[in-house]
Amino acid sequence: MPKNKITEHALYALKGFAIGSLMTVPGVSGGTLAIILNIYDKLVSAVATLFSDFKRNFIFLLTVGVSLLIGMVSLSKLILLALNFAPIPVSFFFIGAIAGSIPMLFKKTGLKKFSLSALLCAAGGIACVFLLDLIPEGILELTDGLHLSQLPAFIVCGIALAVAVIVPGVSFSHMLMIFGIYERFYQALSSLDVVFLLCIGIPTAIALLALIRLFDYLLKKFPAQSYSAILGFVVASVKDIFKSMPADVLTALFSLAALLIGIAVVFAVTGFFNKKQDIK
Repeated sequence: MPKNKITEHALYALKGFAIGSLMTVPGVSGGTLAIILNIYDKLVSAVATLFSDFKRNFIFLLTVGVSLLIGMVSLSKLILLALNFAPIPVSFFFIGAIAGSIPMLFKKTGLKKFSLSALLCAAGGIACVFLLDLIPEGILELTDGLHLSQLPAFIVCGIALAVAVIVPGVSFSHMLMIFGIYERFYQALSSLDVVFLLCIGIPTAIALLALIRLFDYLLKKFPAQSYSAILGFVVASVKDIFKSMPADVLTALFSLAALLIGIAVVFAVTGFFNKKQDIK
């Protein structure tokens, strides 16, 4: 394999690892992370056109997918531990990361002047995230033993998780909480409970393949409206990440520093990957 190809796939693996590590935090969206790391469009396109260039797309998706799973299993516990140890500064770090991604998202809309349709799409994206709060957590309890009667619940859960994977600003982990399987899922992942993971993974994969073509079409046909809606999703996701305001001066200083670091990290990461653009 040529050296530039090895470097290219190493960058894909690094991005997948970062996404997997961070998307375990409730409120943090894997789609938002993919946008920050400049890989979102390529992921959507690779899945939507999987069979048109199967070898290239498959290798790309396998590289990102495996590294994402490794990130979920390895660093996720450390990140969740940090969140439990210093929840407010860590939440401010993620809010800073989201704030840092907003200029890039706005640039992707391609808007040069005011657009009412784009504004309505952004408002719709915000509304959709807030509407998720109307769904009670644990609505479909799947924490007991596996039974055939749970098949409809797994199908509904798979569709919801597919939406969480595709739509930036919608947290995969938060969706797991809504269906009451957050702990069960990560326990199954760490213990390699293949049966449970397949029960979740198969309907999610089928729904993902069904929805991704539509999403790819919208991104290409209506970029201003689509990215405006994504911008709304991402901005609204702050509500799930925000814990509370700092209660003392020291925590406030750490939180402010974390916020600024989050913004700086996104600017640095996007700048780095823009210099090493993915080969089309």
